[in-house]
Amino acid sequence: MQKRTFTNRIYKAVEKSRSTSHIYRDTDWRGLSFLLSDINGVVENLGATLTFISSDYEGVLGECGHRKVYRYTISSEELKADIDVQIIAAFCGTMADPMGAYDLTLLMN
Repeated sequence: MQKRTFTNRIYKAVEKSRSTSHIYRDTDWRGLSFLLSDINGVVENLGATLTFISSDYEGVLGECGHRKVYRYTISSEELKADIDVQIIAAFCGTMADPMGAYDLTLLMN
């Protein structure tokens, strides 16, 4: 299977579940769990593996930055190259509590 076909299947599953289409207001990162569940469903069905690499706060808004970036990789014997995955939680809460609300973006290449 081509890398582009693989990533398109993941994007379609995420779009269908709408896990990146709204603002989350929770303290337990429920939105991230929903998104990872969607991704894992496709990855496992295609016989691949999703591996956590790192998570870091980035940006300039106070100590925690204004977003948190989660990095993963998808690997499979069928794929010619690994797929790099970034999930970005952009904080959009109040100035007093920037992490009180967040939006998720999924990037793969």
